[in-house]
Amino acid sequence: MNILIFILIKIPRKIFRVIFYKYEYFYYRFLYPKVKLKKSFTPKQYLIYGGDDLDNLENFYHHLFPDKVRTKIAQADLICEHIFDLLGSGPKKLSLNGEDYQPIDWHSDFKSGYKWDPKIFFRNIKFSYVEGVDKKVPWELSRFQHLNILGQAYLITNDKKYLEEFVNQINDWIENNPVGFGINWKCTMDVAIRATNWLVALEYFVREDNLSKEFLYKFYSSIYEHGKFIRSHLEYYWEFTKIAANHYLSDIVGLFFISVYCPFFKESKRWLDFCVKELTKEINKQIYEDGCDFEASTSYHRLVLEMFFYCNLLADRADISLPKNFKDKLKKMFDVSLYCIKPDGMVPQVGDNDSGRFLVFANRPILEHKYLSIFASIYYTDFSFKLPSFNFDEEAFWAFGKRGKKVYYKLPSRTKCLASKAFPDAGWYIIHHDNDYCFISCGSNGQNGIGGHAHNDKLSFELMFEGKDVIVDPGTYVYASYPKDRNKFRSTEYHNTVKFDGYEQNEISEKYMFSLPDKVKIKDADLKVTDYKIIFQGEIQYLDFTHKRIITLDKKSGGWQITDSIFSLKPINAKLIIHLSPGVFYDNGFILSKKANKKIVSIEVEESSLKKNEYDYSIEYGTKMKAEYLVANIYAAKGIKAINTYIYKA
Repeated sequence: MNILIFILIKIPRKIFRVIFYKYEYFYYRFLYPKVKLKKSFTPKQYLIYGGDDLDNLENFYHHLFPDKVRTKIAQADLICEHIFDLLGSGPKKLSLNGEDYQPIDWHSDFKSGYKWDPKIFFRNIKFSYVEGVDKKVPWELSRFQHLNILGQAYLITNDKKYLEEFVNQINDWIENNPVGFGINWKCTMDVAIRATNWLVALEYFVREDNLSKEFLYKFYSSIYEHGKFIRSHLEYYWEFTKIAANHYLSDIVGLFFISVYCPFFKESKRWLDFCVKELTKEINKQIYEDGCDFEASTSYHRLVLEMFFYCNLLADRADISLPKNFKDKLKKMFDVSLYCIKPDGMVPQVGDNDSGRFLVFANRPILEHKYLSIFASIYYTDFSFKLPSFNFDEEAFWAFGKRGKKVYYKLPSRTKCLASKAFPDAGWYIIHHDNDYCFISCGSNGQNGIGGHAHNDKLSFELMFEGKDVIVDPGTYVYASYPKDRNKFRSTEYHNTVKFDGYEQNEISEKYMFSLPDKVKIKDADLKVTDYKIIFQGEIQYLDFTHKRIITLDKKSGGWQITDSIFSLKPINAKLIIHLSPGVFYDNGFILSKKANKKIVSIEVEESSLKKNEYDYSIEYGTKMKAEYLVANIYAAKGIKAINTYIYKA
């Protein structure tokens, strides 16, 4: 044995990996054992409708959301027809026509038409890099987040066609995705999210012994295979970065759900102990002390918050203890979301936005995060999270049920407006004043400087004036399917900051599309509130440039002043860039609403003229539209150059 260990240690890592992968293929192809489980199972109900009895749910839903019933049924009927709209695909039918159930094409990027061979071992699947082909598309479909819609339609109509579709889709997927083979086993994160959504969706359909023993055996056998696969393929080393992030967390969360919902698996107790330990470890590693996720992205903060929260909720309802420090950090994450939410319920796009969710109980615009404040107000019975403009949400209905509604409506609404707030660990600075809102990004690239989901957005900002978006971040659009677009959307020029000619804040690698190592030095960042003004001040340094930005809101007039001071020993050739919301346009010194053709604000750059042009704006992954951006040129021989921008009510 000692000789074998010595030989293994001496084998170079690459050679060892090749040998192991060859063995792994042989194992899954020829030696993978047939699953043998107990013949009887008791499906659990923990999450749906707050874990309460599902009888009479349909009457309560019709009473609370009468305007949503027809929409819910229409959405479920499209799913029964196998018509899906995912990641900007537009409605696509993914099966042949026929009276009986027709198999779904689980293996295609149905946006580009590219198909992966379902018989290829997952280790041997190559992505790179066919222009326009996106692996995320089949992954998104196989996450099965649409099953919630089917289940909800079933409960509010009692129409068994939705039950039959649920059974048929699960059987179809299992038969056409043998464990370890095909695109849908390539990413463990998606394996974990799929298993979670299967288990939660089962809750909708278990009344009156609707499901046959044969189906349940097949279902739980596949869940067991998912659990074993997750445990053996944890994504601790995320690509080349050698750091755990949201992928590893997803793996742990999926395994946690399996271990809680399926205590009859022989490994479940061991898996559960492991997951509780890892969840506690990861919330301390991935969440800063100020409550922000460490990946420099508001969208990934939401994804990670959902995963931690649903684990916490499941643990509560299954009588599993999670440590106090876990719960304390979780509440801080909700606090961050509360302050990030704009007056209209949306959040700014900071860093990557891939439209990622964990459990989706209601369709909503991807940037709408207001349901998180509703969750927090109910879960913590804390009125400080209850914003008066937000009503009880459908998503809260499915997660908390009748008791959740009762708690929410008994709570008084928050009386004080949200104050301005700094989250210095993440470098997020948020100005709240009445219906005006400004979010400034001036922090590290996250993930210990690796910056997998960060953008070159230092001193960039979003601005909402009297509840209307005026200046926005352009978003993300896509990942690896279009490398040039990927890098364009995370470039300095695609943010509301100063761009020095020929320079990026941080070098963007064409090879590594999920790497943005910190090169910018943040010398100073602070947010101050006085009786009359709210002032953000930040200073960054990179290469031969120092850029200091001061953003000031005059509380009385409602006017904004942005002062950019630039220092360099070299000649300064730069431009101030401002990306306008697609809902507005610029004309002769004013920004106007497209819908009402009404002036919102005036905008002026001192000693410089503003020119407008078009840019691509992406509000969610895979989509883009044209909008206007403004640019003012900045020149100086060397030394210090200061430029003031004024934004006033029109």
